[in-house]
Amino acid sequence: MKRLSLRFIIPLVAVALLLVWWLRPHYSNEDKARYAAVFCSVNHADASTRLSQMQQVIEGGNSDYALHKTTFSPSLAKAVIRRWEQLSGEEKQRARDPAACSALLGAAMRR
Repeated sequence: MKRLSLRFIIPLVAVALLLVWWLRPHYSNEDKARYAAVFCSVNHADASTRLSQMQQVIEGGNSDYALHKTTFSPSLAKAVIRRWEQLSGEEKQRARDPAACSALLGAAMRR
């Protein structure tokens, strides 16, 4: 009986772990860098409007006639914002320039 339960439980756990991995969002380095650059281009001092501003920039770049429209990923945007909040005060000070911010935050997102 014990052997039968192990034969059933082990594959069940393996399938559950595979399902969790499959459903977890996977973002490319290109997407991470793009969202970091967008974050650096909007007014990120106001925490209440960061997401909406990022969404406007990302989805606002879509043409009405585009076949493939870029959709906004709130989870990736929130990941970028969380990473920004984890930066030290000195790093945030260095990131005042949008180009430096984009480089710093993009590198931090790849870690």
